[in-house]
Amino acid sequence: VFTRIASWHRLILHPIMIQKILIAVASLCLAAQAFAAPAHVLIRVPAGTPQPAELAPLLAQWKKSGRISGVVLLTQGKPEKPGDKAIFESLALLEFPNENSAELWQRDAAPSLPAILRVRRADALVHGELSPRDSKRSVFLVNTYTPSVARERYKEFAQDYLKPLYEGQQAAKVLVRYTMFLERDVVGQADALGVLEYRDPGALVAATAVKLDLRGKLTASNPGYAKFDPIKAGLRKDVGGTFVSFTELPPPAR
Repeated sequence: VFTRIASWHRLILHPIMIQKILIAVASLCLAAQAFAAPAHVLIRVPAGTPQPAELAPLLAQWKKSGRISGVVLLTQGKPEKPGDKAIFESLALLEFPNENSAELWQRDAAPSLPAILRVRRADALVHGELSPRDSKRSVFLVNTYTPSVARERYKEFAQDYLKPLYEGQQAAKVLVRYTMFLERDVVGQADALGVLEYRDPGALVAATAVKLDLRGKLTASNPGYAKFDPIKAGLRKDVGGTFVSFTELPPPAR
Protein backbone atom coordinates (compact mmCIF):
# COMPACT_ATOMS: atom_id res chain seq x y z
CA VAL A 1 0.00 0.00 0.00
CA PHE A 2 2.74 2.44 0.97
CA THR A 3 4.58 1.63 -2.26
CA ARG A 4 1.50 2.51 -4.34
CA ILE A 5 1.02 5.79 -2.45
CA ALA A 6 4.66 6.74 -2.95
CA SER A 7 4.42 5.99 -6.70
CA TRP A 8 1.26 8.12 -7.06
CA HIS A 9 2.89 10.94 -5.12
CA ARG A 10 5.94 10.92 -7.44
CA LEU A 11 3.63 10.91 -10.50
CA ILE A 12 1.78 14.03 -9.38
CA LEU A 13 4.96 15.93 -8.63
CA HIS A 14 6.73 14.95 -11.85
CA PRO A 15 7.69 18.18 -13.72
CA ILE A 16 6.39 16.93 -17.08
CA MET A 17 3.01 16.12 -15.57
CA ILE A 18 2.84 19.52 -13.88
CA GLN A 19 3.67 21.22 -17.18
CA LYS A 20 0.89 19.33 -18.97
CA ILE A 21 -1.61 20.29 -16.29
CA LEU A 22 -0.62 23.97 -16.50
CA ILE A 23 -0.93 23.92 -20.30
CA ALA A 24 -4.38 22.35 -20.03
CA VAL A 25 -5.51 24.94 -17.48
CA ALA A 26 -4.19 27.78 -19.65
CA SER A 27 -6.02 26.38 -22.67
CA LEU A 28 -9.27 26.22 -20.72
CA CYS A 29 -8.84 29.84 -19.62
CA LEU A 30 -8.22 30.99 -23.19
CA ALA A 31 -11.27 29.07 -24.39
CA ALA A 32 -13.41 30.66 -21.69
CA GLN A 33 -12.22 34.14 -22.74
CA ALA A 34 -12.97 33.39 -26.38
CA PHE A 35 -16.58 32.55 -25.57
CA ALA A 36 -17.03 35.36 -23.01
CA ALA A 37 -19.59 37.98 -23.97
CA PRO A 38 -18.13 41.41 -24.71
CA ALA A 39 -18.66 44.19 -22.18
CA HIS A 40 -19.68 47.76 -23.03
CA VAL A 41 -19.26 51.30 -21.73
CA LEU A 42 -21.16 54.34 -23.04
CA ILE A 43 -19.60 57.79 -22.75
CA ARG A 44 -21.81 60.79 -23.39
CA VAL A 45 -20.87 64.44 -23.76
CA PRO A 46 -23.87 66.47 -22.53
CA ALA A 47 -25.84 68.51 -25.06
CA GLY A 48 -24.61 72.08 -25.35
CA THR A 49 -21.16 71.11 -24.06
CA PRO A 50 -18.18 71.16 -26.45
CA GLN A 51 -16.52 67.78 -26.76
CA PRO A 52 -13.42 67.77 -24.54
CA ALA A 53 -10.29 67.99 -26.68
CA GLU A 54 -8.68 65.06 -24.88
CA LEU A 55 -11.54 62.60 -25.45
CA ALA A 56 -10.72 61.40 -28.99
CA PRO A 57 -6.95 61.08 -28.33
CA LEU A 58 -7.66 59.07 -25.18
CA LEU A 59 -9.94 56.71 -27.09
CA ALA A 60 -7.27 56.27 -29.77
CA GLN A 61 -4.61 55.53 -27.17
CA TRP A 62 -6.78 52.98 -25.37
CA LYS A 63 -7.55 51.25 -28.67
CA LYS A 64 -3.86 51.11 -29.61
CA SER A 65 -2.81 49.77 -26.22
CA GLY A 66 -5.51 47.08 -26.21
CA ARG A 67 -7.36 48.45 -23.19
CA ILE A 68 -10.48 48.47 -25.38
CA SER A 69 -11.20 46.05 -28.22
CA GLY A 70 -13.46 48.37 -30.19
CA VAL A 71 -14.71 51.96 -30.21
CA VAL A 72 -17.16 54.04 -32.23
CA LEU A 73 -17.16 57.82 -31.79
CA LEU A 74 -20.32 59.68 -32.82
CA THR A 75 -20.25 63.48 -32.71
CA GLN A 76 -22.09 66.69 -33.65
CA GLY A 77 -25.41 65.73 -32.09
CA LYS A 78 -28.48 67.27 -33.74
CA PRO A 79 -32.16 66.75 -32.87
CA GLU A 80 -34.09 64.24 -34.94
CA LYS A 81 -37.19 66.44 -35.08
CA PRO A 82 -37.37 70.19 -35.70
CA GLY A 83 -38.02 72.12 -32.51
CA ASP A 84 -36.56 69.42 -30.27
CA LYS A 85 -33.14 69.45 -28.63
CA ALA A 86 -30.30 67.01 -29.11
CA ILE A 87 -29.98 64.63 -26.15
CA PHE A 88 -26.19 64.78 -26.19
CA GLU A 89 -23.29 66.36 -28.08
CA SER A 90 -21.21 63.21 -28.59
CA LEU A 91 -21.43 59.51 -27.82
CA ALA A 92 -18.56 57.01 -27.59
CA LEU A 93 -19.33 53.29 -27.68
CA LEU A 94 -16.55 51.30 -26.02
CA GLU A 95 -16.32 47.53 -26.32
CA PHE A 96 -14.20 45.22 -24.16
CA PRO A 97 -13.49 41.52 -24.68
CA ASN A 98 -14.98 40.59 -21.29
CA GLU A 99 -16.24 41.92 -17.97
CA ASN A 100 -12.83 41.74 -16.29
CA SER A 101 -11.18 43.97 -18.88
CA ALA A 102 -13.98 46.53 -18.51
CA GLU A 103 -13.56 46.55 -14.74
CA LEU A 104 -9.79 47.08 -15.07
CA TRP A 105 -10.37 49.97 -17.49
CA GLN A 106 -12.91 51.52 -15.14
CA ARG A 107 -10.47 51.30 -12.25
CA ASP A 108 -7.26 52.36 -14.00
CA ALA A 109 -8.16 54.44 -17.07
CA ALA A 110 -11.64 55.94 -16.62
CA PRO A 111 -10.51 58.41 -13.90
CA SER A 112 -8.54 60.28 -16.59
CA LEU A 113 -11.80 61.29 -18.32
CA PRO A 114 -13.21 64.78 -17.67
CA ALA A 115 -15.76 64.77 -14.86
CA ILE A 116 -18.42 66.40 -17.03
CA LEU A 117 -18.88 63.23 -19.08
CA ARG A 118 -21.57 60.65 -18.37
CA VAL A 119 -19.81 57.28 -18.19
CA ARG A 120 -21.95 54.16 -17.73
CA ARG A 121 -21.49 50.43 -18.04
CA ALA A 122 -24.16 49.01 -20.35
CA ASP A 123 -25.48 45.76 -21.79
CA ALA A 124 -26.23 45.17 -25.48
CA LEU A 125 -29.74 43.70 -25.41
CA VAL A 126 -29.94 43.14 -29.17
CA HIS A 127 -27.36 43.65 -31.89
CA GLY A 128 -26.96 43.02 -35.61
CA GLU A 129 -24.78 44.28 -38.44
CA LEU A 130 -24.08 43.86 -42.13
CA SER A 131 -20.66 43.80 -43.73
CA PRO A 132 -19.13 45.37 -45.66
CA ARG A 133 -20.39 48.88 -44.90
CA ASP A 134 -18.95 52.37 -45.09
CA SER A 135 -19.76 54.16 -41.84
CA LYS A 136 -18.42 57.45 -43.23
CA ARG A 137 -21.39 57.46 -45.66
CA SER A 138 -23.90 56.20 -43.10
CA VAL A 139 -26.51 58.17 -41.17
CA PHE A 140 -26.52 57.44 -37.43
CA LEU A 141 -29.65 57.94 -35.34
CA VAL A 142 -29.62 57.35 -31.58
CA ASN A 143 -33.01 56.96 -29.89
CA THR A 144 -32.86 57.53 -26.14
CA TYR A 145 -35.43 56.10 -23.72
CA THR A 146 -35.74 55.78 -19.96
CA PRO A 147 -37.30 52.39 -19.13
CA SER A 148 -39.88 52.32 -16.36
CA VAL A 149 -39.83 48.53 -15.94
CA ALA A 150 -37.33 46.01 -14.58
CA ARG A 151 -34.30 45.10 -16.71
CA GLU A 152 -35.55 41.60 -17.52
CA ARG A 153 -38.87 42.97 -18.72
CA TYR A 154 -37.16 45.53 -20.94
CA LYS A 155 -34.81 42.86 -22.27
CA GLU A 156 -37.87 40.77 -23.19
CA PHE A 157 -39.35 43.80 -24.96
CA ALA A 158 -36.10 44.33 -26.88
CA GLN A 159 -35.96 40.71 -27.99
CA ASP A 160 -39.64 40.30 -28.91
CA TYR A 161 -40.49 43.76 -30.25
CA LEU A 162 -37.38 45.72 -31.25
CA LYS A 163 -35.29 42.93 -32.74
CA PRO A 164 -37.87 41.84 -35.36
CA LEU A 165 -38.35 45.48 -36.34
CA TYR A 166 -34.60 46.03 -36.69
CA GLU A 167 -34.05 42.73 -38.51
CA GLY A 168 -36.77 43.60 -41.00
CA GLN A 169 -35.06 46.90 -41.82
CA GLN A 170 -31.77 45.07 -42.10
CA ALA A 171 -33.28 42.54 -44.50
CA ALA A 172 -34.51 45.47 -46.61
CA LYS A 173 -30.87 46.73 -46.72
CA VAL A 174 -31.70 50.12 -45.23
CA LEU A 175 -30.30 49.43 -41.74
CA VAL A 176 -26.71 48.14 -41.72
CA ARG A 177 -26.09 48.03 -37.97
CA TYR A 178 -28.19 48.27 -34.82
CA THR A 179 -27.66 47.90 -31.09
CA MET A 180 -30.02 48.50 -28.19
CA PHE A 181 -27.94 49.32 -25.11
CA LEU A 182 -29.29 49.44 -21.57
CA GLU A 183 -27.23 51.24 -18.95
CA ARG A 184 -26.56 49.50 -15.66
CA ASP A 185 -28.38 51.61 -13.11
CA VAL A 186 -31.58 51.58 -11.10
CA VAL A 187 -34.93 51.77 -12.90
CA GLY A 188 -35.71 55.39 -13.68
CA GLN A 189 -32.02 56.36 -13.82
CA ALA A 190 -30.80 53.95 -16.49
CA ASP A 191 -31.25 55.00 -20.11
CA ALA A 192 -31.73 52.70 -23.09
CA LEU A 193 -30.01 53.86 -26.27
CA GLY A 194 -30.93 52.43 -29.65
CA VAL A 195 -27.97 53.11 -31.95
CA LEU A 196 -29.11 52.76 -35.57
CA GLU A 197 -26.78 53.00 -38.56
CA TYR A 198 -28.59 53.58 -41.87
CA ARG A 199 -26.69 52.81 -45.07
CA ASP A 200 -26.90 56.39 -46.42
CA PRO A 201 -29.33 59.36 -46.46
CA GLY A 202 -31.49 57.65 -49.08
CA ALA A 203 -31.81 54.57 -46.89
CA LEU A 204 -32.96 56.72 -43.98
CA VAL A 205 -35.76 58.16 -46.13
CA ALA A 206 -36.73 54.71 -47.40
CA ALA A 207 -36.84 53.34 -43.84
CA THR A 208 -40.11 55.18 -43.14
CA ALA A 209 -42.06 53.11 -45.69
CA VAL A 210 -40.16 49.94 -44.75
CA LYS A 211 -41.13 50.30 -41.07
CA LEU A 212 -44.75 51.03 -41.91
CA ASP A 213 -44.97 47.85 -43.95
CA LEU A 214 -43.09 45.85 -41.31
CA ARG A 215 -45.33 46.92 -38.45
CA GLY A 216 -48.42 45.59 -40.19
CA LYS A 217 -46.79 42.28 -41.10
CA LEU A 218 -45.27 41.75 -37.65
CA THR A 219 -48.52 42.53 -35.88
CA ALA A 220 -50.25 39.85 -37.95
CA SER A 221 -47.54 37.20 -37.85
CA ASN A 222 -45.34 37.69 -34.76
CA PRO A 223 -47.05 37.05 -31.38
CA GLY A 224 -44.22 38.59 -29.38
CA TYR A 225 -44.31 41.81 -31.39
CA ALA A 226 -48.10 41.93 -31.26
CA LYS A 227 -48.02 41.50 -27.48
CA PHE A 228 -45.78 44.50 -26.88
CA ASP A 229 -47.04 46.85 -29.60
CA PRO A 230 -50.07 48.22 -27.69
CA ILE A 231 -48.21 48.57 -24.36
CA LYS A 232 -44.77 49.84 -25.43
CA ALA A 233 -45.49 53.43 -24.37
CA GLY A 234 -45.95 52.24 -20.78
CA LEU A 235 -42.58 50.49 -20.69
CA ARG A 236 -40.40 53.54 -21.28
CA LYS A 237 -40.24 57.30 -21.56
CA ASP A 238 -39.28 58.51 -25.03
CA VAL A 239 -36.51 61.04 -24.32
CA GLY A 240 -35.80 61.85 -27.97
CA GLY A 241 -33.77 61.08 -31.08
CA THR A 242 -30.34 62.47 -31.96
CA PHE A 243 -28.59 62.43 -35.33
CA VAL A 244 -24.83 62.05 -35.00
CA SER A 245 -21.87 61.78 -37.36
CA PHE A 246 -19.34 58.97 -37.47
CA THR A 247 -15.94 60.38 -36.54
CA GLU A 248 -12.61 58.68 -37.14
CA LEU A 249 -10.17 58.70 -34.27
CA PRO A 250 -6.90 60.61 -34.60
CA PRO A 251 -3.62 58.69 -34.84
CA PRO A 252 -2.63 57.61 -31.32
CA ALA A 253 0.20 59.49 -29.68
CA ARG A 254 3.54 57.69 -29.72
